[in-house]
Amino acid sequence: MKSSRLFRRAKKLPAQRRGVATVEMAVILPILLLIVFGTIELCTRLFIRQAAAVTAYEGARLAARRTVTSDRVLTRCQTLLAGRNIENAIVTITPQDTSAISTGELIQVRVEVPWQGNTPSTFALPNAGSIVVTASMLRE
Repeated sequence: MKSSRLFRRAKKLPAQRRGVATVEMAVILPILLLIVFGTIELCTRLFIRQAAAVTAYEGARLAARRTVTSDRVLTRCQTLLAGRNIENAIVTITPQDTSAISTGELIQVRVEVPWQGNTPSTFALPNAGSIVVTASMLRE
């Protein structure tokens, strides 16, 4: 019997208290939305950075083999990026002709991914710029 009385009391809020709750929500909601969308964007950018690092590493690892051409490395890198839905990435292999280098020479694979078009929105973080990752290996 006492619990039903408490429930009835809690239901009847004065009009002034309801107004305070509305103002509190109006103040807190934008901050909460900024935190939620900022976290989503930050996680997306971390995913893009990790995908670029894996792509650069896999490209360099493939390019280090003696029988692999630059075209095959470029195709593999683009396949990895496309599998992660990353668009407009630029993959650069140095030196451009990997078949002409000898054992022990340095090969670099550079992956540049622009934020524009690869992040969900610009609500919390700006879309300008890009992430650049480079992986280096010696020719086998």
